[in-house]
Amino acid sequence: MKPPSMRLADLLSTVPHSSVAGPVDALVNHLTCDSREVAPGSLFVALKGFHRDGRIFAREAYERGARVVLAHGDPLEPAPPDLTWVVCPRDREAFSAAAAALYGTADRTVRLVGVTGTNGKTTTAYLLRSIFREAGGAGMLGTIEYDDGEGLRPAARTTPEAHEIHRWIRILQERGIPYGAMEVSSHSLVLARVKDVPFRVAAFTNLTRDHLDFHHTMEAYYQAKRALFDLLAKDGTAVVNVSDSYGQRLAEELTRKHPLSVGLDRQAQVFPESFEMDLNGIRASLATPFGPVEVRSSLTGGYNLQNLLVAAASALSAGATPEQVSEGVASLRGVPGRTERVDAGQPFHLLVDYAHTDDALKNLLQTLRELQPRRIITVFGCGGDRDRSKRPLMGAVAARLSDVLFLTTDNPRTEEPAAIARDVETGIRPELRPGKSVRTVLDRREAMREALAEAGPGDVVVVAGKGHEREQIIGERRLPFHDPTVLFELLQEMGWR
Repeated sequence: MKPPSMRLADLLSTVPHSSVAGPVDALVNHLTCDSREVAPGSLFVALKGFHRDGRIFAREAYERGARVVLAHGDPLEPAPPDLTWVVCPRDREAFSAAAAALYGTADRTVRLVGVTGTNGKTTTAYLLRSIFREAGGAGMLGTIEYDDGEGLRPAARTTPEAHEIHRWIRILQERGIPYGAMEVSSHSLVLARVKDVPFRVAAFTNLTRDHLDFHHTMEAYYQAKRALFDLLAKDGTAVVNVSDSYGQRLAEELTRKHPLSVGLDRQAQVFPESFEMDLNGIRASLATPFGPVEVRSSLTGGYNLQNLLVAAASALSAGATPEQVSEGVASLRGVPGRTERVDAGQPFHLLVDYAHTDDALKNLLQTLRELQPRRIITVFGCGGDRDRSKRPLMGAVAARLSDVLFLTTDNPRTEEPAAIARDVETGIRPELRPGKSVRTVLDRREAMREALAEAGPGDVVVVAGKGHEREQIIGERRLPFHDPTVLFELLQEMGWR
């Protein structure tokens, strides 16, 4: 990408700020909120974080070459005479505006689709990228990876900071890539990371309990998600899954924007006229205002059928044809950590899934139950230092819909694994019935080993919670741990190849 360049005075004309101390004739060619990324020509944004004040890194940024700092307040120590200090009380909004201005992303040459919701964002984004590749090319930002159309890199978070987003859009623009798909998290909406992103389509999958450690109430969580639709341009399209109760509410509130509704019944504008599904995938005929669409997917389950509907409607709204939707859906062989199959020739099905909310786990296990396996054997746990209220709910769902349950660790972080397990067990106990088996095995690898040893022909083993993740966080340590890889190793130790 050609480095951008903009006079600080011109950049500040786009940024909400209250004061400037220092010269404004410097050229800015880089923007970051991470002092470790600073180089000569950088503007350093000292964000007010939840745990640390970014102003404490201003000296390091200066020593690395930054001559401009944007912060929510005055310097914590006297600033060097050649450092320009810009005070922006709304620091995150200023960061977003500066990123949009520096990287020149307002012209909307890239058709961007933002996907929000509790569950299904990643799968929907992967479907969109696959469809858009058939339609001329695509980039993607999401939970698993960032794709600028030519290269991939692991994602640090679901939705990156504003400067990374606008730099990504600029790269797509310069490379002539016509489409982009983004997962848009509720955190990113509250923190203004996407405030100045030019969305052509905004899509809503569903809303269930999650992240209440951050949002505190479901209403606040909903309002955070809803904010995405206020960012649509006048000619943009809102795509809403009305099979979800919050989606129904959202569609009603967006009446003036004429949302495109998707759902499992014929009251929606995009719906399946017919469909079949089994453990091998989904086959469906979709009715849409753009014409009929035939889809064949290796994904399975009613929740993935809803993801397919959202992806198809969003892609069509962005400019893809029905044929490109069909071809793109068929070419996606799977999504890492989302009902990902692990097969070493064993006589039972083995699936890894990221399901880490009670609704996601319920959808997954209900789908498998409807396919009538001999038994469902589930391995799962709950993360530490996160929303505790969902732990008994996940325990209840897992016990109700599984035949054999192994309760283990997820990412305990700084909490005691046994204490997390006790929270989960309060939901498990009321659901216990004759014939059900529950075992607590806090070592995740050992829990997997015992689950595989338990399984026989016709069973389905589900390992839930971590999906694509490649680390397990225990205390302050990040230890290598990738569920599919560990399962393959265990299967090989058991004699399967």
